[in-house]
Amino acid sequence: MIAAAGLAVLGFCAGAQAQWNMGYVRPAKYDYTGYYAASLTAGLKDDPAFLTGAMKKGWGYYKSTFILANGLVSHRRKENGQVVGTNEAVSEGQGYGMLLAVIMNDQATFNRIFEAANQFLWRDDRKSYFIWNWPSMQQGAATDADLDVGMALVFADELQKKKLWQAYSKGGVDYHSRAMDVIRSIRSHMTSQDFLLPGDNWGGDGLNNLNPSYFATANLKVFDAYQSEVNFAPVIANCYAVMKKCSGQWQKGQAPDWITKDGNKGPKGNDMLDDGIRAPYRIGLDALWFGDATAIEYCKNSRNSLTEYANADSRFVLNQMGLYKADGGLIANTSALDHMAMWATAVLASGDKTYASKVLGRDLILRLVGDGITDAFGSTQLGEIDYYYKQSLGLLGFAAITGQFANVLEDMKGNVVPVGLAPMRAPARSPRMISPGRMLFSWLPNGAGDHFAADGRAWPARPASATAR
Repeated sequence: MIAAAGLAVLGFCAGAQAQWNMGYVRPAKYDYTGYYAASLTAGLKDDPAFLTGAMKKGWGYYKSTFILANGLVSHRRKENGQVVGTNEAVSEGQGYGMLLAVIMNDQATFNRIFEAANQFLWRDDRKSYFIWNWPSMQQGAATDADLDVGMALVFADELQKKKLWQAYSKGGVDYHSRAMDVIRSIRSHMTSQDFLLPGDNWGGDGLNNLNPSYFATANLKVFDAYQSEVNFAPVIANCYAVMKKCSGQWQKGQAPDWITKDGNKGPKGNDMLDDGIRAPYRIGLDALWFGDATAIEYCKNSRNSLTEYANADSRFVLNQMGLYKADGGLIANTSALDHMAMWATAVLASGDKTYASKVLGRDLILRLVGDGITDAFGSTQLGEIDYYYKQSLGLLGFAAITGQFANVLEDMKGNVVPVGLAPMRAPARSPRMISPGRMLFSWLPNGAGDHFAADGRAWPARPASATAR
């Protein structure tokens, strides 16, 4: 068993810095504590810097482990128990890395990742990150990568306009010019008939291979708010229309990995696996940032998958935060760092305080933050520290549910107060542990669906006959 860090070990950070790591005072709209369980809010009162400290540690591990010397984000992962991909990169990783660098107010690392993407992945004739896999140089932009890179560039441009980041230009490329290149390219080459395609190299077959986990409606709304040259409103409408055609999955807050524009099963199947699991996070940001009614409806539907949310033992609902079959049934023992972080974003974005407070508690937060053996998020014993994908999604989802992932474009429209000019807050009272004793989170499978509880005892998975809520 592995002792996890408690919520009181990261020390106190006064004022706005205790709320997030950005360079300006956090607007009140990102304070989600009213949606947290009492077990979490009590601990955060004593240790208000825990959440930002966890992000700092996780980001430090991410930079040292996954960002290569050339600035590309490593596609490090495990296959057959062996770590592979340490000298490979995919374009989506550049998007994740750049978004995380914005969240962490780390312009130097942002620029490293951005410049590497431009050097190794960009094709000027395509105006996209057309080399989606390096060093194999496989061609064809992955739409999700360009969506995330584009939004990160919009945010970086707004930060430099407010002089929170230094002005940037290299080789005739600046944040604004490349953001506009990407935005135009997505609209011109990664949509067809107002459907968001999986890339710019699919031709007509892209309409039969739509990927709902690429339906980043919040990103598209950021693009529309940033510029008026192109319009994504009909694309956004079609994203939701396609998802609703999978009515069974929509009603459960799920999404298939792949689908046709008509809602039929795509050639690659339509289970909710490691692609589709991103949909609750993608749509969740639209609910959190824009209050989109359709997005909120989808997020509320997650209650029909996470049916154990009302169980007094919150760890039963955590077991449901995994992958799902096309028929809506849980795939056993798939609750993992990245899956939990994605589901948790939808839980918060549902706007249902009763529901959220049953899920967003100490057990979830400590499961995401990790077991304390390394600064990585997730479980060491489960090998989650070796996956760039799990670490990326874990950090992004954690930032979203803890009020550290902001719509920077919207924030910059108002008066921005740099953190250094914010008044200091009185120190908190002496930190204490949220609960006595060790908190152990190995979460390894133990026989037929058993897991380890926080005190080290094995507890059984919820019986199949349990009444759904």
